[in-house]
Amino acid sequence: MTNINTHAKLALVVDDSMTQCMMLSALLKEENYQVVVANDGACGVEMYVEYQPDLVLMDINMPVMDGYEATRRIKNICKENLAPLIFITSMDTEQSYIDSVEAGGDGILVRPFSPQVFKAKIKSIQRISDLYFQVKKLQQEQQKDAELAEKLMSDVIESRNFALNKISVIKQAATIFSGDMQLTSLCPNGDIHVLLGDFTGHGLRASIGAIPVTETFRAMTKKGFSILDIIAQINKQLCDLLPKDLFFAACFACISEHDKSLYVFNAGLPDGYLFSQSGVIKHRFQSIHPPLGILPKLIINIELAIVSVDASDRFVLITDGIIEARNEQGQEFGVLHFEQAAEKGLLNGDIATKVALRLKNFCKSMPLEDDMSLVDVPCSGWQESESINKANQPQMPETFIVEEAFYNTSPSWSWQLELTDKLLASVNPIPIIMNQINDIEGAGEHWQSLYTIITELFINSLDHGVLGMDSSLKNSAEGFSQYYKERSKRLEYLLDGFVRIELYYFPFSHGGKMFISIKDSGEGFDIFNVLKSNSYAQDKGLNLSGRGIELVNQLCDTLDYQDNGTLVSASYVWHNIKH
Repeated sequence: MTNINTHAKLALVVDDSMTQCMMLSALLKEENYQVVVANDGACGVEMYVEYQPDLVLMDINMPVMDGYEATRRIKNICKENLAPLIFITSMDTEQSYIDSVEAGGDGILVRPFSPQVFKAKIKSIQRISDLYFQVKKLQQEQQKDAELAEKLMSDVIESRNFALNKISVIKQAATIFSGDMQLTSLCPNGDIHVLLGDFTGHGLRASIGAIPVTETFRAMTKKGFSILDIIAQINKQLCDLLPKDLFFAACFACISEHDKSLYVFNAGLPDGYLFSQSGVIKHRFQSIHPPLGILPKLIINIELAIVSVDASDRFVLITDGIIEARNEQGQEFGVLHFEQAAEKGLLNGDIATKVALRLKNFCKSMPLEDDMSLVDVPCSGWQESESINKANQPQMPETFIVEEAFYNTSPSWSWQLELTDKLLASVNPIPIIMNQINDIEGAGEHWQSLYTIITELFINSLDHGVLGMDSSLKNSAEGFSQYYKERSKRLEYLLDGFVRIELYYFPFSHGGKMFISIKDSGEGFDIFNVLKSNSYAQDKGLNLSGRGIELVNQLCDTLDYQDNGTLVSASYVWHNIKH
């Protein structure tokens, strides 16, 4: 084996003439190349594999294997690596030039030539080679930067998702950066917000809106905004941020274990699915709105799809990359293949794994044309880890409550908001209230229960007081949808009415008390009959309504309805445990 200096450039000379090999070697050494020699094409291919030279000089007519075949094999071996190869030949014909190029040659020198012409040719081809390796090095650095950026984006976007251990996903990117995004976030009242989105195309350009969407989705969910409020804000952001040819197909959902309901807004994604435990499709959620980022505002009077769910149901979303994936014959995976795989996955307890395996067997070695994503979310089990029930909260001894209440007869601050007429339809006061509390008192887990209390009391005052809604409509899946349609209609035509909210905060040395008072302009109702009726119906499993007031009653220290039900006052007390 030839002794090679790894720091010097290496040339391979392939020629059956010893004289030519010696002459070419001498000229190359004058240009600071080390040289290895092969005397036929087959040997030349073997030595290329062994030495990986920086330059190859190839004769055409040789025994065993000619120069054209040897060149084709070398080019096939080096693939993405540029191996500059110059043909050295006595054939000065048009066809020899054509054959040299088609075989993969990067240049040709016709004998006889002077040493000066030879050296000029070598320098020229070496400049091209050096430029190629500079570009390749830059691409490698950019690849590493892109991979690092993608990892950081994934950490920011996905690592902070809620209940990662409960949700199954498929996420396969067509390039380093994925234009698909999957988000889950916990609402203050224990509901779950879910988002699956697909930006136009794929790659870095398709992912530029991911971070603002993520931050808005999480921040507004944490503050208690509704799904429609969040969608409207994200749509506005994307209209301002994205170029005109880039938009965001997305499906948003709120899973309420408390309401046993699923609220869905599909804007441009394939159908979402509600599956039963046995794999039966209970509901398809079709797209009802163009992708976000196209229209400056959401379509007027757009409504969420609302269905009731069982604890064992699964909510599944996919992007079009799954159903449009192609096999080697150009056929699409399609909706039917997906639904069959999902059904088998449900029976085996893992939708994502079954769908991914079915896709792999279908597409085989075909490269991805688009990003593929799937989200499989259970419709229950959230409150096991994030319970808002007061029974799971640290309780204060009665002596503590009495003593603190005795010494704190005046609130440290109070706050009031009154919404009238059309503002009741356009303003959600709950995030405003919670922001105010957090700004004054700081964040705390105990505010989650307070959020639930204020939300339920406000909705009761608005729906059953001002709007005169009958909650018995919500006793079925169809009733839920009918209830919210009627609610939207009454809000749209509301001409007068009010809801006044008052808060009084009493600090304790190791906790505190919030007193809430909500007054509405409605005709009122008999709260005792309502509670009695709801309690009986729920014990018998007869209805879905009325759970809100029962939950508030559990969370509150005191709960009192006055003025025929038009005035409700509640107190919420908590104890900060210091470890």
